[in-house]
Amino acid sequence: MADSPYIYEANPQNFQQLVDASHQVPVLVDFWADWCQPCKTLMPMLAKLANEYQGAFLLAKVNADQHQQLAAQFNVRSLPTVKVFKGGRVVDEFMGAIPESEIRKFINKHKMHQTEPYRQQAIAMYEGGDIQGAVDLMQQVVQHEPDFYEAVVELAGMLIQQGKGAEAEALLKDVPPEVVGDDALRQLLADAKRAQLQAQVVGIDTSALEKTLAENPDDLATMLELAKLRIAMDEIEAGLELYFTVHKKNSAFQDGAGKKGLFSAFELIGAGNPLVKKYRNKLFSLIY
Repeated sequence: MADSPYIYEANPQNFQQLVDASHQVPVLVDFWADWCQPCKTLMPMLAKLANEYQGAFLLAKVNADQHQQLAAQFNVRSLPTVKVFKGGRVVDEFMGAIPESEIRKFINKHKMHQTEPYRQQAIAMYEGGDIQGAVDLMQQVVQHEPDFYEAVVELAGMLIQQGKGAEAEALLKDVPPEVVGDDALRQLLADAKRAQLQAQVVGIDTSALEKTLAENPDDLATMLELAKLRIAMDEIEAGLELYFTVHKKNSAFQDGAGKKGLFSAFELIGAGNPLVKKYRNKLFSLIY
């Protein structure tokens, strides 16, 4: 071990012990060599950050020339290469001497958070049915560690369940897409918008609009208004059908409002929803 309690000289004898430690705290493994100039730039930055973060991650240094079997085992093809172990396996990596600001972003994605025990407690409360208690505790977690993005995402999901879409959307706007994946983040934002729409239509009576439309089936303005409400009320297919009918009757009405409404609804329900494919096909059939 180096002078720092957070930095280790790794070798075949202690490497598995370091991997095992990644079940408790992330371990960054820096593969380097004496002849590698970028390694000499990167290593001091990693060492400085390991001490600065005070145990939020451990740094293990592997001399790739002296321990070629370790470098080969983990498919190291260029130096420096930094691999992150969490839970006993490699979960991320970068190559080359990247700027310190980028290294910080990389570490922040994986570092151990001080509030992790409270996050786990909040999740247990949520799973046990105490949603408000879980929200209160998770909000404290996020206030203490705003860059704990996993907790931010989980809090947003809880808020969506409570119908607090605007609060959830505000939280999600600062979450880097790579934390949950582009598609998952897009869906969460869509769910937040749906929650906002649903909150706006609580108690609204659509009978007057329905009567107007029954008396005049070509009243496209009423049809659009009713479509918007149907989507907000989670009557998705009914809303999509109304938007489609507007587009079919007059594709230019209100600057293509029927088609625009369809595509806005597609974003809300997500590309994987079978209704998206169904109504895309219906649009296609109008062209051919």
